[in-house]
Amino acid sequence: MKKFVVSEKCIACGNCLLETKLLQEDAEGKAVPVNGGYFSDDFLAKAEEIVAGCPVQALSISEGAGADLSKLPEKLQNALAKITVPKVSREDVKMHAQDYRMTCSYPQGEYRYDYSSESRAMSAAENEFDRICYSQYKKLILEVFVQYKEDKLRKFYTFDESGFWGQINKQYADVLQEFAGAAAAGGIKLPADFKEFAVFPGGSANEKDSVLVYMLNVRLKDFEDRGCEDVMRELHDIPHTSRSDYRIDMDYDDMEVYAGTSFFGNDKYEDKYCYKDVYKACEDFMGDLKNAINYVDYDSQVFDSIDTALKDYKERVQKEIAKKVALLSKAVANSKAALLNSGVGDSKAALLK
Repeated sequence: MKKFVVSEKCIACGNCLLETKLLQEDAEGKAVPVNGGYFSDDFLAKAEEIVAGCPVQALSISEGAGADLSKLPEKLQNALAKITVPKVSREDVKMHAQDYRMTCSYPQGEYRYDYSSESRAMSAAENEFDRICYSQYKKLILEVFVQYKEDKLRKFYTFDESGFWGQINKQYADVLQEFAGAAAAGGIKLPADFKEFAVFPGGSANEKDSVLVYMLNVRLKDFEDRGCEDVMRELHDIPHTSRSDYRIDMDYDDMEVYAGTSFFGNDKYEDKYCYKDVYKACEDFMGDLKNAINYVDYDSQVFDSIDTALKDYKERVQKEIAKKVALLSKAVANSKAALLNSGVGDSKAALLK
């Protein structure tokens, strides 16, 4: 038994697709084998003609891994066993708040010489700092947390092919598809869903029913309910993080402004003050807030949930592998019996010995 192989030279001309259904086009229009591209010896002459017709020699024929049909179940077992489920460590889900952005409004009222003293200008600066940043700590913390969730956790609670589980499942499905093609080319009938591999933690492919997704949502809700206060407690353990401490980042300026005329008709001037550099204080505060976020032990709880899910997933994978191998073994046995009973016995049945 042989199969088509398509190299990276393919230019998506489509010539081969018109000649056989064993090849189909991918999203880029290039040829890819269907079910591994396997075909029987009866099709070899036509296959060689198709290969010869490729304008860039991107097509070739190779010996199929399942030529000895009786050994297909054993080879399937070995091929699936070579796929490894990636390990997930605490570092993989660790919060690094500095990797994420915090945003606050830009200060208003700077460089307005409206204040009669330095202290009044600096008090106004502190009030503006509090308005746009310091009092907005919960929004800033949750802003980081949302980014962390998308960056580190999304792949674990997403059950499509882009997610952690889906990517592993696809590796298993690709192997099953290749062996299904080899079996079909050898006349072995398998259930239509043999090529599917949809294993997920908790057993459900529906994210809404997933125990893992439920547990992660519990962690998220718990953080939203009390996590911000935990962060602020950590922040206040850091020296010089009270609201007034950030005055050191802010500054003021003064200038003489015209204040009318005196009783004797002379021009009068007085010193007026403004505030500036409020955003420097915001940046300093947001940096301290990120440090405080890192001190809260949230990610270890998340890791425990994922680790439990991973163990469950591995157990379910082994059961699914055993199921697929058993299905193939049964199909091979049934095909052998059917061939012998039909009197074909010598030629095709020999492949199943």
